[in-house]
Amino acid sequence: MGAVCHDAQMITDLIREERLALVDRLEQVPTEAWATPSLCDGWTVHMVLAHLTTPFLVPRGEMMRTVTRRASVAKAFDQHTRAIAASRTPEELLDVLRANAATEFRPPGMPFDAPFTDIVAHRADICWALGDDHVYWNDPARLTTALDFLVTPRARVGFVRAGAGRAVTLVADDTEWRHGTGATATGPAWSLVMALLGRSPAYDDLRGSGVNVLRR
Repeated sequence: MGAVCHDAQMITDLIREERLALVDRLEQVPTEAWATPSLCDGWTVHMVLAHLTTPFLVPRGEMMRTVTRRASVAKAFDQHTRAIAASRTPEELLDVLRANAATEFRPPGMPFDAPFTDIVAHRADICWALGDDHVYWNDPARLTTALDFLVTPRARVGFVRAGAGRAVTLVADDTEWRHGTGATATGPAWSLVMALLGRSPAYDDLRGSGVNVLRR
């Protein structure tokens, strides 16, 4: 397995860089692109951007009350994401994300690996849907932080389904990261992240008998 980034300050720096890079990319898209369906089922590119701003626009207490009321983290985020997208333009949301790029937020009980994984994944949800190549924009070695998080039990809360990646040896061919036992699935680190999250376009970037296991 590749080296794990344990330093909180280093991870928050990576989160800031990811947010700013995404803002820079989205400032270039034409107006009609905001309605493009993202890789997040049921969410447009505009809505994924809205989701990324929820920690800065929805107080934590309000979010927790919504989670309790809806009895679901996913449903709570979907509710607030749709409300934000309906009330804020993409340009306004880009300003919010840029202004809060260095904000240190993490869900209760989660390490900073969680928000880093979130921005890495949603960056692909947006950029891949817009037709960008599945090539990570920076040093893929930094993605080992996300991969290490996704294969832990903590990631089953809001990230991966139970059993995802089980009985598979995952190998990132652009880093030194590998994990697991069983049939092998090999490919770029970014595509492994997205495959663990169930994003179907990522499977085509992988090779090996373990790919079909991941698909299931």
